[in-house]
Amino acid sequence: MFQPKLIVTDLDATALKNDKTLAPETIAAFAACKKAGIPTAIATARYIEGARPFAEQLQADYCILLDGTLVYEKDHIIYSNTMDVTTTNLMLQQLIHYHALSHIAIPTTDGIYRYPEIAEGTPSKYLIDLDKPFPLPANKIVAEIPDSTIAPKIATVCHCKQLRYRGEDRYTFFHQSASKLAAISCITQKLQIGLQDVLVFGDDSNDMEMIANCGYGVAMGNALDEVKAVASEVTDTNEANGVANVLFRFLA
Repeated sequence: MFQPKLIVTDLDATALKNDKTLAPETIAAFAACKKAGIPTAIATARYIEGARPFAEQLQADYCILLDGTLVYEKDHIIYSNTMDVTTTNLMLQQLIHYHALSHIAIPTTDGIYRYPEIAEGTPSKYLIDLDKPFPLPANKIVAEIPDSTIAPKIATVCHCKQLRYRGEDRYTFFHQSASKLAAISCITQKLQIGLQDVLVFGDDSNDMEMIANCGYGVAMGNALDEVKAVASEVTDTNEANGVANVLFRFLA
């Protein structure tokens, strides 16, 4: 049987139930991984504030954030893949050109910058001023774009990757070389293991590459059909504790 040396799971619609909580079974499965000495990681589109509570509950050793463009080990950044400042500003100019300004978020290693709304209590420095050049390289840019034909055009002009979040009109743009798989590779190098030693879980299009290229890729029962097609196994849904069921089988 496959013996994982690193376990990586997506959060939303994978480790998390539909109400955005972790089932006791999932928490127990990750505790068993910890006891067995197997390192674990979460891999999510979320930033550190949105991911940390779940990482702590799962006792995860690593947080792969922002669709694989940022990796934390405990409270330290060990990997960051950004678009340069020129590309970041070109992206903003494109969003202005297409009047896609209802929601823009730019996560950086310094924090998340937003336009136009800003969360209550957030320092004003994190509000994007579209009249001034943005000063930092972006790990990614998230924008609400109602017209699905616009995002590929922006990606072509800016020479970056783009993907649409499942069930949303929000798109994310990031460096061509960035992915959850690239972030996992950073961790495997640190652990001195190979991708063939990694067990991964996911449900969406941004999980396909890691599921197809790691040693054992598991698609959730609620995953997209194209994700299931490249998986080593299709487990139960996130509501039926699919992640925990697989982990307990490997740890038995």
